[in-house]
Amino acid sequence: MIKNLYAVLLGGKLRENHLMEDHHLVFVVAENEKDARTKAKKKWKDAESVHVDGTQLIEKVDGYQVVLERSESDESSFIIDPDYSL
Repeated sequence: MIKNLYAVLLGGKLRENHLMEDHHLVFVVAENEKDARTKAKKKWKDAESVHVDGTQLIEKVDGYQVVLERSESDESSFIIDPDYSL
């Protein structure tokens, strides 16, 4: 099973009575786009009605090929800070 890196743009409402939605760009490792969308939405627990505005498979950046290697740790250091948009 081949894993790929995806950038996923999430939209959601952080605050009640807020006219605009907030957005966060998250990165996930997934087998396909559908799996990437599901995993990405789980990263933004504090937003109401989280939805995906777009996804992009990341294979090359500025002439460099993206290669994924398994880490010894399963933990991610990525956290969405709900206070960021306040």
